[in-house]
Amino acid sequence: MTWTEIESVFENCRDMCKKANRKPYFYITGGDPILHSRFWDLMELFKAHNIAFTILGNPFHLNDDVCKKLKYYGCERYQLSIDGLRETHYAMRKKGSFDTTIEKLKCLHKAGIRSAIMTTVSGVNAEKLPGIIDLVVENKVNVFAFARYAPTSYEKSIHLTPEKYRIERTAIRNTVRSSRKSQSGKWKRSNYYLYLRRYLWSGRNSNFSSCELAFL
Repeated sequence: MTWTEIESVFENCRDMCKKANRKPYFYITGGDPILHSRFWDLMELFKAHNIAFTILGNPFHLNDDVCKKLKYYGCERYQLSIDGLRETHYAMRKKGSFDTTIEKLKCLHKAGIRSAIMTTVSGVNAEKLPGIIDLVVENKVNVFAFARYAPTSYEKSIHLTPEKYRIERTAIRNTVRSSRKSQSGKWKRSNYYLYLRRYLWSGRNSNFSSCELAFL
């Protein structure tokens, strides 16, 4: 997007929220939004209008100084992706990104930005979900979310059917709740909520398509 287009979208959103009597809030995604040539100009725009936002990005350009700046400009949450344990993640993402993601969580937390991890669930990594949740709990991630991968016609080999996804999602929900009740549960935290979201593509009988586990 050009800067003119960015300003136009920004003002349209502000105008819509004003008419609807709602407080504006933005989710900024990419690729990696930080790489946009006018990214920091956009941050100035948010700051000038006192508008908070969440970034859905990559870990590679985060460091202590960048995270402090993001916090100053109003970033409340930064979402990163983990799509399996180390080798599974590397097979699906850039090599080295698993360790970099875990490392940069510390930068976010130090700056006071809430961390979020998103997993896109497919036939490749569905059985890795318990291990991923262990990982996010260990690293004090604030929000963990997962949703079923919707493949194109050329990617059916890694497709996870709604029925299979429902089984995996229900197993995770039951395990988390059981662990929370146990004094020695490995996923026990002082407080959390489990939020199940329904999407149009989940199918009439497939119940919920997405799950979010937030640690407070």
